[in-house]
Amino acid sequence: MILQVDYNNFAKTFSKSRENMKWEEIEYFLWNYDLEAKSVLDIWCGNGRFLSAIKEKNINFWKYLWLDLSSWLLEEASKLHPENEFLNLNMLDLDKIESKFDTIFFIASFHHLQKLEDRIEVLKKARNLLSEDWKIFFTNWNLIGQEKYKKSKIENSQNEFLSLDFNIKIWEFDRYYHGFSLKELDYLFKEALFELIENRVFDSGRNIISIVK
Repeated sequence: MILQVDYNNFAKTFSKSRENMKWEEIEYFLWNYDLEAKSVLDIWCGNGRFLSAIKEKNINFWKYLWLDLSSWLLEEASKLHPENEFLNLNMLDLDKIESKFDTIFFIASFHHLQKLEDRIEVLKKARNLLSEDWKIFFTNWNLIGQEKYKKSKIENSQNEFLSLDFNIKIWEFDRYYHGFSLKELDYLFKEALFELIENRVFDSGRNIISIVK
């Protein structure tokens, strides 16, 4: 059974747990791909830790739009970075955004979509927001085969790509995650007419990183 969760329920404790968190995957994106002087869309930005990482690297950008489903997390992010734009919006409604962006990030967010058709829809809408020849970056939890999450697996959830669904306990709440196979991600990016740059399990094994244009 897939549970529906109001992300505001655990936004405060989630934000606190991410204050000093360092992600090697984000470091990899920032060090290996040119992000200078770009417009950025951060989809489900959380408490703004990704923008903090960009500022630490002295990377310049002229527009940064934050998007999240949790109004509480957006309020927290706006306190830290009041100069930026914020939008309380579901990623399924990306077509409501009128601007184009050079760079789009889905940092630990795309894996919360529960249906294959929704994943394709979001990718197509994101593609329409992307300036020509620029990139989208993804991190998704690498859940398949991880002993830590074995008990969180939803029974009989395996799809044709051998991906699996999980309800993972975050403090007292369960939250849905889709455990992608690389095969499914390859399929989704092709369906949305993206050119694939990278799609692999990152060195640490915790996440899958994907880069498309």
